[in-house]
Amino acid sequence: MKRISAKEFFTVMWRGLYQALGWFFGLFGYKRDGKFAKCVWGLFATSSAIIACIFAVGFSYAAGSALYGWYTQRHHECNNPDCYENTYVSRSIYYHNQHNGKGYVYDISDGRKTVKHVAWIALPEGKDSLVCYSNGKKRGYFNKYTGEVVVSPRYDHAWVFSDGLASVEEGGYIKFIDQNGDVVIDNKMPYSPGAAYVFHGGYCMVETAHGELWGLMDKNGRMTLSPEYQTIALSDDKEHWCVQKGEEMAVLDKDLNVVVPMTSANICIADGVVNMTMRDHTIRKYDLQGTLIDDFHVTDVHTLEYEKDEILYHQETIRDDEEFQTTSIESYHPKATARLRAYVAGDDYEGLMTADGHIVTMPLYKNIVAISQDLYMCTMTNYDKILVNGRGEKVM
Repeated sequence: MKRISAKEFFTVMWRGLYQALGWFFGLFGYKRDGKFAKCVWGLFATSSAIIACIFAVGFSYAAGSALYGWYTQRHHECNNPDCYENTYVSRSIYYHNQHNGKGYVYDISDGRKTVKHVAWIALPEGKDSLVCYSNGKKRGYFNKYTGEVVVSPRYDHAWVFSDGLASVEEGGYIKFIDQNGDVVIDNKMPYSPGAAYVFHGGYCMVETAHGELWGLMDKNGRMTLSPEYQTIALSDDKEHWCVQKGEEMAVLDKDLNVVVPMTSANICIADGVVNMTMRDHTIRKYDLQGTLIDDFHVTDVHTLEYEKDEILYHQETIRDDEEFQTTSIESYHPKATARLRAYVAGDDYEGLMTADGHIVTMPLYKNIVAISQDLYMCTMTNYDKILVNGRGEKVM
């Protein structure tokens, strides 16, 4: 087959377009006689040919890009476990994510796709084996070890399996199903957007119809902790519950026995210790059996410096690249350390203490600054400040 050069291609195109336009306009009686008419006609034909070429190139590029995007979205596959779009599910089961909602679950042992058209997955907690997934419209479950669908996608809302149960929403009500997909708890609990109906340690947090108060339900569907608390939180060790009623909080163990009774304080559990920040900003610490460890805990201690009355001067000479020099003299007050220290307690509030650890004031202040050897400016709020002497007494 003979190859055609670019020059020959555009020459033939120009002549063809020239003749086609001439024939078209000739139907309306247009005549191309005369040099001027031929010149105008030639310029018009040439411009039309260039515009047609540009349009053809742009159309080809757009069509090619769209076709490439369509192909990569629908036919891109990666059965390599190291693929960055793959999520490990179990020893041989992986989920390949595709942003168009056409992801899939596959078994690397035989390269077989076990679930298609998967928009996202949510792995179960603990030793549960069913993975929650969505096909973009409905939600169901597949086995994490085999990749086979156990509960077909038929729920508008569904949550992960935990403690052998999972919550699903049907007709505006929450139900709990077992590993076979059978409903085992149906208390006519209204669905509340944003709530997480998941079991931890045998209990699930449930809320009242208005979503204002919370309680705990066991795996038999019984309310073991009535919905009368503003907040219920499970500790990081999954062994304790922090509950709040009004301005008071308490700590319960995994069997809902009281470890620390209701107290007007903020409570958190960390590193195996119950930390209680009291309303006066002091901190108490209890062990996980409810025994008091420390009734006055501080988080930091730092010295306080003040400026002395005397004035000192500092002279500095600066020489530039052209051997010119300038001399500046600055005055300053030397600093000294105040007699008392500042300690930090709950909510970062500060108090005064002696160097040997004797508490002078409670942690009442947002900030403390030394004014002199034994006088301190203490910030009460963003605007109110008071002066306190070394005995902790307000002097101004």
